[in-house]
This record gives sequence, C-alpha cells and structure tokens, in this order.
Amino acid sequence: MDNRMFKAAGVRAASLAIAVALAACAGCRRDWEARTYPASGKVSVNGKAAAGALVQLTPIGPKTPDVRGSKPWGVVKEDGSFVLTTYEQSGPGAPAGEYAMTITWPPDVAVPSKEDRLGGKYASPERSPWKVTIKEEANVLDEVKIDAPDLDAPPKAAPARKKGAAPQVNPNDPSVFRKDARKGS
Repeated sequence: MDNRMFKAAGVRAASLAIAVALAACAGCRRDWEARTYPASGKVSVNGKAAAGALVQLTPIGPKTPDVRGSKPWGVVKEDGSFVLTTYEQSGPGAPAGEYAMTITWPPDVAVPSKEDRLGGKYASPERSPWKVTIKEEANVLDEVKIDAPDLDAPPKAAPARKKGAAPQVNPNDPSVFRKDARKGS
C-alpha cells in the first residue's frame, strides 16, 4: 500500500512540474513587453499587391504600448497580405491601442533604402490617412487601397525624420535582428 502512495505522489509531483513549465512557456514575453493580439491586413497599389511594402503602426497620443516605445510592423507579401509583429521573440501580434498606420515601399526589398516608391506620401504618422484600432482579440484590418497614378516615376527618398524622433526599423535589414550588430561588434 505504501508503494502505491509513493508512486501516486511521484506522478502528482511530475504533473505539477510539467504544468508549471507549460505555464512559464505560455507567458514567454519579457516583463517590459505589452501583451499582443493577432493583427493582419492587406495593401494594394493601383489594384495590385504592394509586395515588399513596410506597414508600421505608431501609437496615437502620449501612451506607448511599452517602455521602449515599440511600433508594430509588417512586410506586405506577394498576395498583398501582411501580419503585424512587435517583438521578434514573442511572435506575431500588436498591443491593443489606437495607432496611425504608415506605409513605405522601397524599390528593392532586398536592399535597405530610404527611397520610397510612394514618394513618402504615407510615411508620416502625423499625416497618415489611416487610423487603426487594435482590440484585445484577433484583428483583421480594413484593406488599404492606394491609388498612385505617378507610380512609374523614379522613387523619392522618404522625408527626413524630426529631430528626436525614433528611427524607423527596416525589418528587411538582417543586422537589426543580430545581437552582435546591436552591440556595435
């Protein structure tokens, strides 16, 4: 009888250890990160997918989703869809809140560039025609349809950022995600 009691206690202890480990993994975000919710959408220019365009959300007002002022972003795929992500280690998603959406479209996705096929027209959060609300649930944003008759013109550089403004991250630049590049090594 005592042998069965020890076995049952061992099974309970192992089950508890597994439950604790799973609970810890379920919350695999760093303590400064805001909780994120799935968010996706589509972007087209002149009726065609804007593959390679960068979509970025900037919080409206003084409140930011976290202490670092992180901005959700996504890259438009060949089918015109994008999925927002905020923290590369936590997977896709965006913190709940109100945002201005900006869109820039470099001429060559493989080469980081300040040039914008849209001429910088949608690069400023202050002048953005799109306001987005991320809710505490799965979010499918309204499709963005841009009419750009002068798209065949040579691309223009995006406007210079204001003094003190945070730099925009180009997710196509692999050095952004390398730890040694961030340390200056």
